[in-house]
Amino acid sequence: MKVKVTVIKDAAESSIINENASLQQFYSLTNELSKNRHVRFTGKTDEADNIVWSFKYRGRNLNLQYSIYNGLSLEPEDVKDARTAYELVDKIKSKSAV
Repeated sequence: MKVKVTVIKDAAESSIINENASLQQFYSLTNELSKNRHVRFTGKTDEADNIVWSFKYRGRNLNLQYSIYNGLSLEPEDVKDARTAYELVDKIKSKSAV
């Protein structure tokens, strides 16, 4: 299954988003991250319309979020970590596993 990933860069907040992603694609991406990127999720918040899973990647705190309104996004907890988030999305895009 392939997901089109669009990178949105904002000076105040950086995020990587796919506005049309489904919940199944969110879980597929979490599986990809844990198996191929050796990510261990450290926190999970599951609500009716929003899911946020936190993890560390290369020492940086990132959040993978699924919202029924906004789709799938990968956001750094700190704006300084935005570059790491962009690099991870580039790797995901190049594999096209999700």
